[in-house]
Amino acid sequence: MTAAEVTAAVARYGANVRDFFHAGQRASLISPLFNVPARLVVGSYCYLEHAPDLLRRVAGSVAPEELGRRSKALGRRPNGVGLNALMLGYLNGREQRRLLAGLAPGEPLPGERLEDIATVVDFWRRFGDAYSEDPRGVLPMETGYRLPILPAAEAARLAEAARPIADADERRAIRRMTAVTELYTFIQNGEARVGVFHHGPYPLPGGETLVVKELVGLRDRFLDWDVDVRPPVDAVVRVMRLRDVEATIDLFGSLVTDPFEFEDRIVAEEVLGVDADGSRPLSAAEIAEITETAGTAQVLMYERAAQWSPDYRIAYGADLYASLILTFTRAAGLDLDDEVRRRFRATAERVVPGLRDGVEQPLVLARLGARDGELYSPVRADPVLPR
Repeated sequence: MTAAEVTAAVARYGANVRDFFHAGQRASLISPLFNVPARLVVGSYCYLEHAPDLLRRVAGSVAPEELGRRSKALGRRPNGVGLNALMLGYLNGREQRRLLAGLAPGEPLPGERLEDIATVVDFWRRFGDAYSEDPRGVLPMETGYRLPILPAAEAARLAEAARPIADADERRAIRRMTAVTELYTFIQNGEARVGVFHHGPYPLPGGETLVVKELVGLRDRFLDWDVDVRPPVDAVVRVMRLRDVEATIDLFGSLVTDPFEFEDRIVAEEVLGVDADGSRPLSAAEIAEITETAGTAQVLMYERAAQWSPDYRIAYGADLYASLILTFTRAAGLDLDDEVRRRFRATAERVVPGLRDGVEQPLVLARLGARDGELYSPVRADPVLPR
């Protein structure tokens, strides 16, 4: 990609990021347990420093287009959340470094190479174009806030398999399991919503729509919580046929509906478990087991997090961001878990003291919350900028 092509893609992505943060008023990122702003800076620096090399190795093993096609399945990772997290983390790290240096837009960032930023942008573009069934790609402002990843025939098959549930106790059990497991993914990922992913809406005959909710990474142990109790499946997928509901999907796979409460407008549904053998309907006993194990695990995780040191509440960003990029390396058949953990933690060890002591402020948050100008600075045309 040329510098002009990269800059155009970065500008489009930046507009969607700003739309996402403003829509949900997310720029404050306040949490009583986690230092989310400082953690964001740590994770973003990890992507800035290491993502280009890792993505080159991924693309050298499996083309991004092929990885995108493979991910078009229920409960599969990497998904749209991980894909957009790559761009967000890298560009936030770049902008944080530029702001610290006091650079004007377009002024070269010492050490930046066009090759590196082009690698990240090109990987995101190629994976996303293959991943989305919408020819416009994966940016919600350009797709009408839709993210269809399933072919029309597959969406129709799922809609046909969904069934009306008349029994009130069964409906309550499904709703409770979904809520408890979603909260489990929330604490599992340090109060980040990367474990929750929606796609669709898929139009159906008769004015209905199909929306799919996925709770993923339920048994991923890369994030070390020292908790043995986990749900018995890798992902839970709730397939919902909706009537008289306006549904949209944002940049990170969150569902927004009108009306806000839509449970009474689910005309048919199916709840699936996903593991290495594929997806299958969950029995009532399995739904109860998932509810019990996810509820127990989240309590234990909150207890662990309450004991973390102030430094680790920041440094945890290295492992969190590593867990997302590792979904790409694993999908490409690369065993890089130990290397990525080591490299990301080395970055965290270097930058945590400054963030902890207030020497470095998370300046990029102010840019995310601003409404004027481009969110991310344009890319210089120089093929290689001086180190």
